[in-house]
Amino acid sequence: MAESGAFPVGNGTSPIVSLNATKRDEIRLDQVQLVGIMGKPDDMTALFRMTRGNILRVKTGDQSQIGRIYEISEAGVVVTRSNGNSIFIPPIPVG
Repeated sequence: MAESGAFPVGNGTSPIVSLNATKRDEIRLDQVQLVGIMGKPDDMTALFRMTRGNILRVKTGDQSQIGRIYEISEAGVVVTRSNGNSIFIPPIPVG
């Protein structure tokens, strides 16, 4: 039988998630940050944390506040800006 209290019941947060979700200075809050990449290689989605704290979810080909999403891979996201320049945005390092 599982040890009582090992996992929260209801809407609680497990201790390991709570610890890792509250680390200081893990991401720059004053900059757009790539916080997640998910999906199959031919249909990936990227999650950006915007400077106001909202999450922007994008797919390849989307036009967004940060530019047109040219490519999403496990390595990061390529965005084409309105001036024609492309930038590579890597995910934030974890740990």
